[in-house]
Amino acid sequence: MKLIKEGIRDTDKLIKEKNKQLEIIYLADRWFDNCKIMKYIEELGGTYCIRIKSRLTFYIHNYGEIAGYTKDVKPKEKEEQYFERVTIIKHRYDTKMAVSKKEGHEEAIYVLTNGKVEEGIKNYSYRFGWIECIFKNQKSNGFRLESTKMKNIQSFKTMFGIMCVALVWLIILGVEYTVKKEKNKIKIKIYKKKDKGKRIISLFNTGLR
Repeated sequence: MKLIKEGIRDTDKLIKEKNKQLEIIYLADRWFDNCKIMKYIEELGGTYCIRIKSRLTFYIHNYGEIAGYTKDVKPKEKEEQYFERVTIIKHRYDTKMAVSKKEGHEEAIYVLTNGKVEEGIKNYSYRFGWIECIFKNQKSNGFRLESTKMKNIQSFKTMFGIMCVALVWLIILGVEYTVKKEKNKIKIKIYKKKDKGKRIISLFNTGLR
């Protein structure tokens, strides 16, 4: 918890030093539904969008006054649902909840947010296109961070910082290659033949190759 709060505090400070008007939105997956973190983000003036577990117990106000598990709120196909006030019973913490089930998806998405509830699902969805790709590049798709045997936190922070710089640099190389691909002596297959608009490898992997 101490390290997570430290990371949130440092991020908040770094961004607000550049522009105090920017809204900072923190996204997290299902294991992250911790009220201490949500309260801390709120105290800093930030916004959170956190996907919650199906067995989290809460109380929904102005919805037939029901109490139960997340899964007790039945999602509507092709239609998002918004609840302006829900209370997480264990912590007596008030927040908002958005519910969505996309066509073809087995599971519904339940997202807690302290921001505009109508934007909760949209904001959370940025995890998939941006953040998950970065995680993949840091691990099995690139630097294999999960294989490190490092136990010293300071050494790990140093390595992680260098890796983040390297990741950005490789993406820049990938962009450069893509823009000037006709002039490159090295040929990398970037697109499918049948569909020129569909990439088969990412900008990161283009730079890495």
